[in-house]
Amino acid sequence: MMKRIIQLIKENKSFLITAHLNLEGDALGSEIAIFLLLKKLRKKATIFNHDKTPSAYAFLPQVNKIKNNLGEKENFDVALVLDCSDSFRTGKVKDYLGRAKTIINIDHHISNTYFGDINWVEPKASSTAEMVYQLCKKLNILDRNIALALYTGIFTDSGNFTYANTTAKVHKIISELMKYNIYPHKVYEKVHSFCKLSDLKFIGRILNNLKVDASGKIVWSLIKKWPKKEYDLTEIIFSILRFLKEAEVFILFKKIAKNKTRVNFRSRSKVDVNRIAKFFGGGGHKRASGTTVEDEIYNVEKKVISFVKRYTNG
Repeated sequence: MMKRIIQLIKENKSFLITAHLNLEGDALGSEIAIFLLLKKLRKKATIFNHDKTPSAYAFLPQVNKIKNNLGEKENFDVALVLDCSDSFRTGKVKDYLGRAKTIINIDHHISNTYFGDINWVEPKASSTAEMVYQLCKKLNILDRNIALALYTGIFTDSGNFTYANTTAKVHKIISELMKYNIYPHKVYEKVHSFCKLSDLKFIGRILNNLKVDASGKIVWSLIKKWPKKEYDLTEIIFSILRFLKEAEVFILFKKIAKNKTRVNFRSRSKVDVNRIAKFFGGGGHKRASGTTVEDEIYNVEKKVISFVKRYTNG
């Protein structure tokens, strides 16, 4: 698969690079690494995303080159879709994908729909950035800027190297990237030091209203007014919930519109939350997934918790 992707990169001149809605470190790090790699090969490359880049990632190299709008007549030889399980999750960028001669889909979501002409999907990979690293190594193209982008991608999607997807291979890759003067504490501060006092008080209210099932294995909270910010508090909340000793599944129900509820799932080790999210029309990973349900938040809560209990009461 990688051999075919390298062949297409060498044979073509113009490339569109994009990722999923609600950008985070893996999507952005993978995009920027691919962008820099293509520039090294003297290719025309454009990063075009539906959403604006969160300010927490302003430290990434060439981040100012990312576009949120393109001309109506823009066309590309190849579209590289990164860290995206379904082409619909690229938002407005989807209209441009069909104009490319070839769509290359590079992803690690187990729920990937294999929408590309070329599909390189590795659900066991910690991140898409881990896969892009392999591509860089194969082409023998790696410098400090690429290393920083890849480090950030792997760092964020492995939960700061705490998730079950943090393998020996991941640590080996990180040790290679750190040879390019990457400073973990600086990346951590940039990515995670963005909260305001009001954010911590908001998180406190969520923790104060946690619900737990009788077994203690399912923990969840309902948020009737999720704040619209350029940064997302979801992972911070889940990182706190993981301190609960007996819990296996963590769920956040967010009211995002009238009769529209966003549901985020995380699991510790035993429950495949991708299967749960998929049942409700979403997807993701075994340990992290999500879905959006067209229904009132209390109805969604009732249906989801009832379904999750099938997986925790065995």
